[in-house]
Amino acid sequence: MAKKLKIEKSKAKNKWNLNPLTDVFDKDLLNGPYIEICGNGKIEIDGCEGVYEYNSDYLKLRLKKGAIIICGSDFDILTFENRLITVRGKISTIEFSN
Repeated sequence: MAKKLKIEKSKAKNKWNLNPLTDVFDKDLLNGPYIEICGNGKIEIDGCEGVYEYNSDYLKLRLKKGAIIICGSDFDILTFENRLITVRGKISTIEFSN
């Protein structure tokens, strides 16, 4: 007579988290502006709502929440379309304010 094999149920396997960014970042951070800086000569901001102040040495841009202040020299706004602004010039400081 053949012996019966006893089959044990395996333990539940851990589920993999395929989107680790949801654990690391707050959802509000992912909905904020996207900023790309190319050296100290060019900056692109996707999510710019408007321009508060602008001259060749100072730029204050309105964001959905707060503002961004860029200081430097020889600023020139290359494009501003569909909430995407591109600024060229010598950037020395970037500051966020509420």
